[in-house]
Amino acid sequence: MEVDKLIQLLKSHKSLNTSVRLGILLGLYYVKSAWFAQLLESTRLNKAELYQHLRVLEKEGYIKLEYIPTVRGKRLRASITQKGEEVAKEVLKLLNE
Repeated sequence: MEVDKLIQLLKSHKSLNTSVRLGILLGLYYVKSAWFAQLLESTRLNKAELYQHLRVLEKEGYIKLEYIPTVRGKRLRASITQKGEEVAKEVLKLLNE
């Protein structure tokens, strides 16, 4: 059963055990990268909560966080990594079957 496979996949990637982190990862899979402000708007989390979730995803190697200088100062950008893309593809494959 595919549900069992999905549950096992999520158990083996413990940092994806919350819907918020899984949602962020899947969203970044489609857009490849997003500004912190865009993620704030999309998730409707407060800044501290969102930043904590992003740090967990970065620590596990699913995303890369970098501060980029802009005219309005430094802005945080999150980009999906190869590892993140592989896991997101696997999750989406199981959800589609």
